[in-house]
Amino acid sequence: MELRPRVAAIVPKRNSILLVQHKKGNMSYWIPPGGGVEAGELIHNAVRREVKEETNVDVSVKRPIYYDDFFGGTKHHMEFFFLCEYEGGQVELGEDHEKDSREGMLKDVKFVPMDELQDYTILPHQLKIQLLKDAPRSFNDRAICLND
Repeated sequence: MELRPRVAAIVPKRNSILLVQHKKGNMSYWIPPGGGVEAGELIHNAVRREVKEETNVDVSVKRPIYYDDFFGGTKHHMEFFFLCEYEGGQVELGEDHEKDSREGMLKDVKFVPMDELQDYTILPHQLKIQLLKDAPRSFNDRAICLND
């Protein structure tokens, strides 16, 4: 079974969170910007690269706050979510390096106000619950497993 490490950035800004909309088949959902860690790439560099590629935003990586793992097909996916600080850049939809042959999965990017988060389909499902719980407290000091 192939191990697939993935990183994602939790980027708060003025009571909102940076999210990217994906569409896969008939399913539309929102996730923090992120993607796979490339061979030989340091994990913090992967976070910064993925955020820049998908959103045109520059961030500084602060610390890990969530982790998750699951099995899909022949892969064991491991996700690491990092609290990041917005450093600059105009938010705009970037490149989709995981697109299929017909069209890309990335459809939109924006800072979603925390008071509207309940109206969004966010994956993984536990992430929305944890964001709503942790954002008002500026997030926890320890990393939390999302699949517990």
